[in-house]
Amino acid sequence: MIFKIRTSKKTMLIFEEISASIGYPPFILSKLSISLSIKSKIPLEEKDFNLDNNGLELNRQTITSEWDDLYKCLIEMSEKRHIDDDEYFQRYIKAHLDRGAKLIYREFKYNNDFLLSLLNDKQGL
Repeated sequence: MIFKIRTSKKTMLIFEEISASIGYPPFILSKLSISLSIKSKIPLEEKDFNLDNNGLELNRQTITSEWDDLYKCLIEMSEKRHIDDDEYFQRYIKAHLDRGAKLIYREFKYNNDFLLSLLNDKQGL
């Protein structure tokens, strides 16, 4: 079982910029990124399974904590299939994390309070 992943370099740079501006640490931004990516309901494409592992190293417990089973179920529901544990974390969590970071960055750049904007969306986070 794999307990650590590395983000893409782009995700690392996004997290650093947001953290420097508003002080949210990477473990909070990772949860928001994954949630926003899953919420988008846009199926993952092959390009989303980025092989760039030159970013932050994140621990499974830090990213999903007590909600690990919930994240796995949400991803399986969006993929409409069972996903084994290693594939879930190493492949799908990383893909949603990197894709979601780009989505969060757009919100961060174009909203004064991006977290409030995300929460006020009619579907919420």
